Amino acid sequence: MGKKSIIFWALLCISLFLSACAQNDAANIDSNSPTVPLPHEYDVIINNIINAYPWNDDETTMVPENPELSYMYRRNSSLSEIGFALIDLDNNGQKELIISDINNPFIYDLYTISDGEAIHIVDSGERYRYYLYENGYLEYQWSGGGMTSGYDFYRLNGSTLDFIERITTDASHALDIGMISDLSEANDKEFYFRSESDQPEDYQPITSEEATNAMEAYRNANKPLAMEYTSLSEYKNNKG
Repeated sequence: MGKKSIIFWALLCISLFLSACAQNDAANIDSNSPTVPLPHEYDVIINNIINAYPWNDDETTMVPENPELSYMYRRNSSLSEIGFALIDLDNNGQKELIISDINNPFIYDLYTISDGEAIHIVDSGERYRYYLYENGYLEYQWSGGGMTSGYDFYRLNGSTLDFIERITTDASHALDIGMISDLSEANDKEFYFRSESDQPEDYQPITSEEATNAMEAYRNANKPLAMEYTSLSEYKNNKG
């Protein structure tokens, strides 16, 4: 065998060996692995959150690079408590970035990418929280104080939320439209309304049973979204 032939076969063996290694590595990495790079737009957000740890008590400067982020992170004392997931919620081909306490059923922040830019869609707080369901549905639970609270239902549409319906109990509105003569009456009875907008003038009175049935219809039709989070500590460690 000539010298050129020996070199040829040696290079071929090396090439086959490297190819096999690459295929094996690819087989061992799934889409949820923290070793899989995030899109640059999401990577910047996650790194800003990590670099701002430990998060301070001033919600306006907690993560200076991302002032729109939920202030709920300050409730967490470890990077391992916060995680993120990538899921295409509305099946449009673009995965959304979901960030939250990995033990909470509601999310802290939700992002998508549009025209090469990360778009912040929603955040949760102490008295307003978003829950994700399959097929791009979101449930927004909110409280306006002792006299009013509600549940809004949305569906994600690209970088915006399409409002579907509101179910609310609102004693102040009941007073405004003459259902009661004094707010003290709300101590004995809750006044429920249903609306296809978030404007009180569109509220239609319903019974508590109708309110319960309407909320259960959404929850039964669309299962809560099961998410496997990658913790911020995992992501930081795997990036070195």
